[in-house]
Amino acid sequence: MAEDNSQGSRARNGKMSGNTMIEDPGIPLVDRRNGKYSKYVEDDTFSQSSASTDLTPVSKYDNISYRLSQRKKYLFRRRVIVDVEFAMAMLGIILMIIDNELFIRDVYTKDSVVSVLIKVCISISTVLLLGLVCMYHVCGIKLFMTDNALEDWRLAVGPATIVKISLELVVCAIHPIPGNFTTTYYPASGEPREVPIDAILSILMMLRLYLVGKFMVMHSRMLTDTSTQSLGALNKVKIDATFVFKALMSTNPGTMLIAIMLLVFLVNSWAMRTCEVYYDPDQEHSSFRDALWLIVITFLTVGYGDIYPKSDCGRMISFGTGILGVGTTALLVAVLGQKLEQTRLEKYVHNFASRVQLDKQRKHAASDVIKNVIYLWKLRRRGGSSNKTRVHRHGKLLQAIQTMREAKSEKSIINESAIGPVEIHKAVNDVFDVVEDFSKEQNDLKERVSSLEGKLDGVDSKLDAIYAVVSRRH
Repeated sequence: MAEDNSQGSRARNGKMSGNTMIEDPGIPLVDRRNGKYSKYVEDDTFSQSSASTDLTPVSKYDNISYRLSQRKKYLFRRRVIVDVEFAMAMLGIILMIIDNELFIRDVYTKDSVVSVLIKVCISISTVLLLGLVCMYHVCGIKLFMTDNALEDWRLAVGPATIVKISLELVVCAIHPIPGNFTTTYYPASGEPREVPIDAILSILMMLRLYLVGKFMVMHSRMLTDTSTQSLGALNKVKIDATFVFKALMSTNPGTMLIAIMLLVFLVNSWAMRTCEVYYDPDQEHSSFRDALWLIVITFLTVGYGDIYPKSDCGRMISFGTGILGVGTTALLVAVLGQKLEQTRLEKYVHNFASRVQLDKQRKHAASDVIKNVIYLWKLRRRGGSSNKTRVHRHGKLLQAIQTMREAKSEKSIINESAIGPVEIHKAVNDVFDVVEDFSKEQNDLKERVSSLEGKLDGVDSKLDAIYAVVSRRH
């Protein structure tokens, strides 16, 4: 009876596998006495009948169909949240641009009722956007818990996640504040004056445009396609914004680069004009056309010097534009190099045609060598020809020899350049096959030699027996 009770106790606390005890997944991870994590604590009234149902799922995440349905629900919910985020961000940016343009054109001042109402609408859209950002990350945490079968959300939130959420909230919270708030600006030349802070806040509000990339990623076929997600999971490749951007740069590099350049031109031109009008207004920098020209020559790292920013804000924008221009130019060079590079089949065709032409050139040069040698031999045999004719023929002979050598050298260079990774791989495979066949033949030879040695040992033993019998008779 005591043995049965001990076996029942072991069945409740674990399973026996040989001499090793395997813990049951239903055992609490935290002691009951610590009421802080009562979520992990199970009831101690564990009956003998429940011990026999060890194959019953302990967690709801053990059910694959439940996890798949939850994953599909969270993905759809996150896509809807991103759509609303994008709409709120664009609404706030449009209202901000309208407010600044009306102020720049002296339609109203910052103290007017219309300006305050527009900024209140911007603030409302910002509050909604912050709530949507929190909902997006909550949905992402639940999705991570579903994928990894986690019960506690604290296991899915790390320091990197907290920093990412905080940074995104700070970026989305920046917007022009209702009212007329000013600060003292000290220009390089002139007296200090009070200027509104709306210019800096409006320019920083343009950082919300990162939601355009998030919107494109969430609606990308690579992120919504189940097969792509499955392949990424099997190969341990994370399907995220970086993966989608690389894929788009591989499939549509020209479209992506043009879109990036246009976005940089328009946004930075508007930011440059806003900075100059707010902080150092003059007729030269108040035109959007002049600001666009300044951004273009800065982006292309040309810098004619006919127009240059005067305010500190404009100089910072010029610096950022130059950095973006250098990076985009590097991407453009890489894309052009990739597009202009011949494919493997094109290289084969080109190299074959080049070898054919060089063979023809070499044959023509060889025939010219033979003709000139024969002609010089005839001239020498006849005697009476002028030295000028001999020199002319001798020059043609040397030229033909040089042409033949150059054709031979160029053909060898083409043959060497035609060897690529595919050819090397094929050659390595051929060598491996030869070595493998040689190894098999060597093993067969060893077996034959071993069998021959065995037979020789048998013959030797028989000869010894015969010798012994003959020796006894004598």
